[in-house]
Amino acid sequence: MKEEVIFEEPLVYTSFVSACKGHEATYMSIKDMEDLRSVLENKMAEYNENVGSLDLVLFGIACEHITRIARIIDQPCGNALLVGVGGSGKQSLGKLTAFILGQEVFRIVVTSNYSMFDLKTDIQTAYGKAGVQGIPLFFILTDS
Repeated sequence: MKEEVIFEEPLVYTSFVSACKGHEATYMSIKDMEDLRSVLENKMAEYNENVGSLDLVLFGIACEHITRIARIIDQPCGNALLVGVGGSGKQSLGKLTAFILGQEVFRIVVTSNYSMFDLKTDIQTAYGKAGVQGIPLFFILTDS
């Protein structure tokens, strides 16, 4: 292969763009970032209609992060640790990615009277959904 092809920018690969366009999910490079942004904006509009309100500015790096998260969590037993300052969009990007991949979001909400029993119950619920029912699950646990 030619060197220009190997080091071509942007170096973004994903399988959900072809799946969102009605084709078989094929892991391939994204040549046009506007095409990726268009797919993500359509999926975000669909998310807002069906699930809840999600208002993201899909600039280039955010689009690349979504493709990275999707690549990781689409693998069998895939998991990721998203690190960043509060309010940087980690959960929002994760929720949108889970929606694109058809995964259910499971989030533990810790309150002042949240106990070890509540944690065990929540984990049991998550295991029941993922392990027993076979539902693809996107588990969110924050540092709060």
